[in-house]
Amino acid sequence: MLDDVVTLLNLHGGVLTKKEQLIAKFVIENQEEIIHMSITEFSESLNVGEGTVVRFCQKLGFDGFHSFKIFLAKSTGKDDKKNEDHDDPLGLIRKNHLLTIEQTSDLLQETKETVEKCAEIISKCRKLYAVGVGASGATALDAYYKFMRIGINTFFSQDTHLIAMELSLAGEKDVVLAFSQSGSTSVIVDLAKIARQNKTTIISVTGHKRSPLALTSDYVILTPIREAPFESGAIRSKISQLHVLEVLFELTKERISKSAQDCITATARAVEKWIY
Repeated sequence: MLDDVVTLLNLHGGVLTKKEQLIAKFVIENQEEIIHMSITEFSESLNVGEGTVVRFCQKLGFDGFHSFKIFLAKSTGKDDKKNEDHDDPLGLIRKNHLLTIEQTSDLLQETKETVEKCAEIISKCRKLYAVGVGASGATALDAYYKFMRIGINTFFSQDTHLIAMELSLAGEKDVVLAFSQSGSTSVIVDLAKIARQNKTTIISVTGHKRSPLALTSDYVILTPIREAPFESGAIRSKISQLHVLEVLFELTKERISKSAQDCITATARAVEKWIY
């Protein structure tokens, strides 16, 4: 396949519909911005359906929008790490991580009421489902560990079939806490839709306000990190997710203070004989 997006679009120009030609023009003029967009944001920018965007990408030879963004990142050189400042890699990493925490904290302050409402809902739920795949799945596992230790009845699994079956039995008193940095991971969106059918409350932690997952959720807690395709699973995104999780956890623990401390003590005693 060609490695230049302009050449690729010119090559397919004769088979593109009028709407697809508008998409092609937008791509050429906004290549770097598109790398950080969700499919929902992209389609809304052009006032076209997401299906039209997917068909456009497939007509060019890609599986979908995400694989097209990977190609676009290569075309623009955004996957080239050679241009990064390596004179002080430790200092650069520290700076980026501290900046991530500051940005995440500022965003949480702006949405404080939503975060506190989510903590209140979790503290009273019958069952909490921590959901995520890939790097976000690791955050979901952290959520399971933390909320389980304060006595919240929490479910987590890496088996998406098992999660789907569990969510099919969830109800109005249950809560799904879904992690997806892009908000466009199809399996997470599909799992959220299964929960929605049962009127289960859905809380999403994502970097995209206008994403399929966010639009399926009752409450959205945003992280400030926008990943390019080659940055999927980047530690900055992980730090931001974990910061949100820690705040959500502490606010929940405050609301069930006495029982939470009793559960922490009980779970600590359960494993203390293996700790030297």
